[in-house]
Amino acid sequence: MAAGPQCDRLSLQRLGVQHLPLLNQPWLEPLRPLLQQLLLQQGPQQLRRLLNRQQAAPPLALIGRNSSGGIEAVLTAEAVNRSGSAWRITNLVLSDHTSNHTHTSAQLVRQVLELVPTAVSWLARVHSDHNGVLCGLRDQGFQTLQHLRCWRFNSLDGLQSCDSLSSQFELQPLERSNAALLLQLELSVTPSHLRQMQDLRSDDLLADAQGGSLLLLDRARHQAVAAARLVRRRGPGPCEVELSLHPAWRQLQGPPLAHLLARSGAGRTPLRLRCDLRNSSGQEWLAQQGAEAEHEELVLARSLWRRQELPGLSSLANRTLERLVGQLQPGQQPVPEAIQWR
Repeated sequence: MAAGPQCDRLSLQRLGVQHLPLLNQPWLEPLRPLLQQLLLQQGPQQLRRLLNRQQAAPPLALIGRNSSGGIEAVLTAEAVNRSGSAWRITNLVLSDHTSNHTHTSAQLVRQVLELVPTAVSWLARVHSDHNGVLCGLRDQGFQTLQHLRCWRFNSLDGLQSCDSLSSQFELQPLERSNAALLLQLELSVTPSHLRQMQDLRSDDLLADAQGGSLLLLDRARHQAVAAARLVRRRGPGPCEVELSLHPAWRQLQGPPLAHLLARSGAGRTPLRLRCDLRNSSGQEWLAQQGAEAEHEELVLARSLWRRQELPGLSSLANRTLERLVGQLQPGQQPVPEAIQWR
């Protein structure tokens, strides 16, 4: 691919097979398996897209090369949902040799936005102390939606679990037949602006889950009251679990929730979970279960919504969507946040 815009004397390019020998740099070691996988998948994914336009868009990878040809910056991104209306930046990593992290990050983000012009919204999750990357994202109109703390389970031996659940509840593996129940649960625990921007369907949750993901169901109501979804990783790090608890069932934050986590995470440690910083009871519970507090992360989002892109919606729906995501456009007031489990 031809060189893109210049950034801190870097040439921005889409990752290609010709870049494979450049991935041997030591600082790229954590990302190397992912980048190699993306390269191997390029051909088959392009063929599937030609045969089936409904196929989910393949992930993207951008690199920034210096004047000597070496790689100094990497950005990877993927679609959040199968429709491709929402995308997320999964990795934005810069080498220590990059002199202006803010400018470099902003240029990488601007380039990937241009490569996916059909995306209506973008999400990113960044360490709270990565100031250069955060400034680069905010320069491109991203605003903070959530402030989370990561927790790590190196072992599940400390879980204060129960041997079995009461007859009111049952555990079910996540599968197509009950994915709609997980979607209902996710909608109840996700902040409204984030829910609107992700625009998830049950198939999206299934595609982003590993085997071993579990739902805790209330038999009488046929309702998912909690879930432990093992997330498919697109980068380095331990197995990630999205632990969800319905706001009306907070009394399960104890042995039943520990039982759910123990069953889903068996044999997969270390595990990483995230919890909203304002959820003091959730953080206290994780510490009591033997989890180790790690770094803090910010979830940021940017809306690329345009009124003319929604001709099929009624006038009322247009105004509702404008009110919800319009605040995420550059130059608007910060978005109010809601207290959630994670």
